[in-house]
Amino acid sequence: MSTTIWVLEDHENFATQIMRLINAEADLECPHHFRSADEMYERLKFTKEHPDLLLLDLGLPRKGGLEVLTDLKTLMPDTKVLILSSFDEREKVYRAICNGASGYLLKTSDPDELLGGIRDIIEGESALSSPIAKMILEGFSRHGPVEKTDPLTSREQDVLRFLVQGLIKKEIANQLKISQHTVDMHVRSIYRKLHVNSQTEAVSKALRQGIV
Repeated sequence: MSTTIWVLEDHENFATQIMRLINAEADLECPHHFRSADEMYERLKFTKEHPDLLLLDLGLPRKGGLEVLTDLKTLMPDTKVLILSSFDEREKVYRAICNGASGYLLKTSDPDELLGGIRDIIEGESALSSPIAKMILEGFSRHGPVEKTDPLTSREQDVLRFLVQGLIKKEIANQLKISQHTVDMHVRSIYRKLHVNSQTEAVSKALRQGIV
């Protein structure tokens, strides 16, 4: 069964490229692109169809992406949201994450990073471009209590170290010369031992406690 993705993006050429990339994948489909929030809201009036994932630009005309995020909690509460934006300002990033976005990728992301981020979010994880992850983690690392964690194996420490650097799973697999499935297993073990639920939380705790 395919995962359904909608794109809310006012730049036609960029949206077309993204739709082609997604539709080329056997397990993903992107049937709709909207140039404004109003266009998407209008469609929602006449259909019960909701996407599994929405790719959302922040710089939309009239009603911006941050406002849309707030609306989606009511309109499509089960839809996950991946921000795909050219904005990398700290305030916008924090507000997007706090308002429920599952990930934040920059439009300069390459196709592998975008598809990897989409799949990570589908699987219940987060997706962050390296500059965005660094920004968030620098903020998180200054706050929060130090909690006891279970010791990591040497290979788990290697994986966590690459996560701190902002590498995606495919890149970590290449660096360690292991399969992406094995990387996934290590990441799940890291989450369990650190008592966290996402990459952002894992890296934040690692930085706070000096684990890597």
